[in-house]
Amino acid sequence: MTMNPFAAWFPGWPPTSRAEPLSGDVSQWFKIFSPTITVTGRGEPELEGQIVRDVATYGAQLAPITDLVLALATEQKPPAEALAKLEQIRRDVRTKKDEFRRGAQDRARRALADLKEHDPDALGELLGEFRADLPPGR
Repeated sequence: MTMNPFAAWFPGWPPTSRAEPLSGDVSQWFKIFSPTITVTGRGEPELEGQIVRDVATYGAQLAPITDLVLALATEQKPPAEALAKLEQIRRDVRTKKDEFRRGAQDRARRALADLKEHDPDALGELLGEFRADLPPGR
């Protein structure tokens, strides 16, 4: 909270307890001007968001695809830079998926360890449910 510099001279003007405009994190204000795209459907929404944010936006994914399709449609040689860009995106997406999968295993491992510590009976019940769903021999 900032102190009101005039409070000593104007006793009727107490210091304010609310934040003044633009006195805090202003990054949230800029979200008004930044569109948000929500993708629903199959897959993992969290992973999809990470791919779009960290690997390539939809436009960055569509640009090399469009270049390649147009080249093929006009019977021209596919542009090497578009092909290289698409291959790089594919590698980066695979890496992101592997990281996400490992993260899911780590989160599950931590949750199971927490359940083991705080409620071992519930852990046994939960593992029994999953064991019943496993194929024979696993």
